[in-house]
Amino acid sequence: MSVAKTISNQIENIESGILFSYQDFKVAPNNMGAVAVAFSRLASKGIIKRFGRGKYFKPQVGKFGEVPLRESQIIESIINDNGNLTAYLTGSAAYNQMGLTTQMSNEYTIATHEFRKPYQKGRVKVRFVKAYVDITELNIPLLQILDAIKDIRNITGTETNKAIELLKIKIDKLSLSEQKRLAQLALNYPPSTRALTGAILELLNNEKASKKLYKSLNYLSKYMIGVNEKVLPNKTKWKIG
Repeated sequence: MSVAKTISNQIENIESGILFSYQDFKVAPNNMGAVAVAFSRLASKGIIKRFGRGKYFKPQVGKFGEVPLRESQIIESIINDNGNLTAYLTGSAAYNQMGLTTQMSNEYTIATHEFRKPYQKGRVKVRFVKAYVDITELNIPLLQILDAIKDIRNITGTETNKAIELLKIKIDKLSLSEQKRLAQLALNYPPSTRALTGAILELLNNEKASKKLYKSLNYLSKYMIGVNEKVLPNKTKWKIG
């Protein structure tokens, strides 16, 4: 069977509105040029549409015309660049998924190591922020927790002390090895994030992990976060206000 026919048959089985790239098709590496030609021909016939560099989708037509791509598909295409995990979702959308807020921004925030200009595709707006450490599947849930701690005073729709209570519950559910990893990753974050993470781990009786963070802090520094002593009884030790 020709490469063009193989590609055409595989595309028939792909759901409309799902992004795909050359790498999603099972062909020999030396046939990738033929794959590109097949994609180009299918696009010229309107069977598929080009979304971006090397990325396509089958258009979905509804009662009122072509249905726009789902926002989740667009965000996923940014996070996974042709199979390479280069970024992760943070900010309001991530904090909403984590149960820290019920509110959603009209702009997505994505953390990455590369400098990127703000991005807009249809109604989807994206801004990019700094990723502090290596982005891996295992790290991402922990990085989202640390990002929430870093942004604790600015989580829309949630009072700071309430957000800390929710984060304490979330961190308490982590395994000891995950808590250890959380502390290790936190060492790459600003001092206020290290202090609040360490204070929470200390309350959860993970002395070893919290001690490492405590030693990383300048004993003269203070961190004005606006935390209630009932929420964080050890806040004085950690110079948290």
